[in-house]
Amino acid sequence: MRFNQARTLRKYERPYTLIREGEGKWNSVGVYQPPETQRIDLRGSIQALGDKLTQTDGGRYTVDDRLLLTTYEHESGDVVEHQGKQYTVETDSDWNQYSNVNEYRLKRVSTHDPV
Repeated sequence: MRFNQARTLRKYERPYTLIREGEGKWNSVGVYQPPETQRIDLRGSIQALGDKLTQTDGGRYTVDDRLLLTTYEHESGDVVEHQGKQYTVETDSDWNQYSNVNEYRLKRVSTHDPV
């Protein structure tokens, strides 16, 4: 049985952006064209992880990291941007067998090394 939580999620959704690096290619005269960055506007609920998760996961996550709930299916390593900060999709849970909402943990990208 799958629960339809997408309706509940819509109430709390906010915009965020998926940043994907395209593929470079060679043009007809043999000059390499660098990849273009794609910015895809999405919606989801991005929340603080909470004290319990930051304490129980061996210090892997900090107060700068976030939890993302969305109906979009991200790949591990995707980079998302929310309120001017960039995050890397680190993990996802196996919620999709029970719900139409996906849960991901987001690791903050260093402010000195934006993607």
